[in-house]
Amino acid sequence: MSSEKELKIREIDLRDAIFSAITLAQAEISKIRVGAAVLAVNSKGDSSIFSGCNIEISFSRAFHAENVALLKAISSGYTNIKAVAITSDSETKQGAAMCGCCRQDYMYLNPDCMIYVFNPDKSLKLKVKLIDTMKYPYLSKGMIR
Repeated sequence: MSSEKELKIREIDLRDAIFSAITLAQAEISKIRVGAAVLAVNSKGDSSIFSGCNIEISFSRAFHAENVALLKAISSGYTNIKAVAITSDSETKQGAAMCGCCRQDYMYLNPDCMIYVFNPDKSLKLKVKLIDTMKYPYLSKGMIR
């Protein structure tokens, strides 16, 4: 199978994983449910998808879905990150390709990994390499001026 065809199949697998993950989100603080999935490869060359959702335990302790998925992958021995997919149930957050902190964590592992952002209707909104995400800022309401 060609790598392009395989990547397209993996995009569908990633999309399906994020929409399953979003149903598990614990978003009582932000009220925005997020699902994410990471495609990663281990040292043997095996690939797998790891999903995650946002978990908001308190105002001081919130875990982003993309980091939950990343930590699941790393803790399972899958450190070669190929792609991450994200969705949320908020139309206003869909343009963002992860927050700066999450981007930095992925940057340490693979600046060339692909980021897929899906709309709530499951259509693909954005496909971009992590290294090229400066065009897609994650802006918060609390900017210091």
